[in-house]
Amino acid sequence: MHRESIVEALLGTSLVFNTVFEMPESDPLFFQIFGASLVFVMLYKLFENARKWEKKIKKVRQA
Repeated sequence: MHRESIVEALLGTSLVFNTVFEMPESDPLFFQIFGASLVFVMLYKLFENARKWEKKIKKVRQA
């Protein structure tokens, strides 16, 4: 998968996450942006780890 498509998928997922889980209106905008960024970083790390595991599994199957 191309890195651009992963980033686009992560951005879309973090935006959907923030629209599904309602943020309290009393929270400042900074905390709302921080929440979206936190979800983005967590998903990005998960995708990168999954890609590393996929490469390891392919190496084992080829051997």
